Amino acid sequence: MQEKAGQFRSTPFGGFHRQDVLDYIEQLTQEHQETRQRLERQRDEAQAALAQAEDALGQAQRQQAAEATAQTTLEERLAQTQAELENTAAALAQVREEKAALEEKLCALEPEAASWQRLRDTAGDIEVAAHERAQVTLQAARDQAAEIRAQGTRWAQDLQARCLGLQEDLHAAVTNAERELDGARAAFSQAEDHMAQVREALEGLIDE
Repeated sequence: MQEKAGQFRSTPFGGFHRQDVLDYIEQLTQEHQETRQRLERQRDEAQAALAQAEDALGQAQRQQAAEATAQTTLEERLAQTQAELENTAAALAQVREEKAALEEKLCALEPEAASWQRLRDTAGDIEVAAHERAQVTLQAARDQAAEIRAQGTRWAQDLQARCLGLQEDLHAAVTNAERELDGARAAFSQAEDHMAQVREALEGLIDE
């Protein structure tokens, strides 16, 4: 107020020109309102961006849960494949037992030796083919599960890191905006005190 006093016009009776003081008060009020509106807009924008970041983080967490579900499904398929492999091994063991029994019978039946040879070759081919198919299926399931698990983990970690960083930045922005708004409120409170003093001085001049 003392710095502005040099710009006020003096009155013949002493003191300052009333309109100059009123204009200065109006200017202070308008500047305060503009500053408060600007800071409130910045705060609202920062809070909206923070909410958006929290939504993105929730989406990342839901995606990670979906990846975990997919991983569980693949593990269940892998377990099922292993069970099928065990069943195949049991069936192959039974085939071997039956083949051994047939070998004993065929050894006693010389005229049927050629037929036995063909049967033994066929059983061997079936055993090899079944074993190879089971191994290929099991390995493919393991490779697919490992790839999905690695991709899901990398994607989720990267998205969580970015969302947490954005959340921290927005939180800092909101804190700074609120700090500036508090400072503006304090400045306006001081201005109101100065205006009150000016009014008292004007009222004293008017009474005189």
